Amino acid sequence: MKAVCTTLRVARSNIAKQAAGRPPKRRGRPPLPEEELVTAIKAIIGSLPTYGYRRVHALLERQANEQGRPAPNHKQVHTW
Repeated sequence: MKAVCTTLRVARSNIAKQAAGRPPKRRGRPPLPEEELVTAIKAIIGSLPTYGYRRVHALLERQANEQGRPAPNHKQVHTW
């Protein structure tokens, strides 16, 4: 490889990187938010408009624990 790179006057690191190929792109769409979660978030924001996503997530987590459900993902709460 060194002889080829020297002849072409190209850096070996560049050739090695191109030979490795590109990483595959992500495919598909992100999942749609759950309607139940969105309505719960909007209800909390409607009654407590100064709360940020962290406090809203804490309230949703507390409600889920009381009802025996799994807590919502904080990333889903952050997007709304």
